[in-house]
Amino acid sequence: MIIIILGFVLSFNIYLKQESPPKNLNQKNISELTNKIKLFENYSSQTLNIAVLNGCGVSGVGNSYTNILRNRYGLQVTRTENADNFNYEITTIVILNKDNPDIENLLTVLGTNINAGNVEFNSTVNPTEDIQIIIGKDYQEFLNLNQ
Repeated sequence: MIIIILGFVLSFNIYLKQESPPKNLNQKNISELTNKIKLFENYSSQTLNIAVLNGCGVSGVGNSYTNILRNRYGLQVTRTENADNFNYEITTIVILNKDNPDIENLLTVLGTNINAGNVEFNSTVNPTEDIQIIIGKDYQEFLNLNQ
């Protein structure tokens, strides 16, 4: 019985050593492990106020978008809620403050650009936000790209 217990303890100890991260992690290795894309290099990118609005009607999609933008890209989502309706066929990006230099980077993250047909400019909707992402029924393209 003692031999079995010692064998178990030894194998468990070996398992724990294999699972522990290397002790000599440098900054480069840490950033590789976090798997974040470095489109926003400085703290000022966190001042980009983003609203995520569910316009497709599928429960939880807004939270999934928000989690990706926060956890993977380090962005600040200030509001996540339902859009004015659930009839958005395509994801629409409404730029409320076109003067923010990080807008282009965010559009890259979303897989689009400033000249795309789903990008609109409207400075009257909500002056406290820089951009609104209204999730359409094509939401799986973005979620599949970022998982």
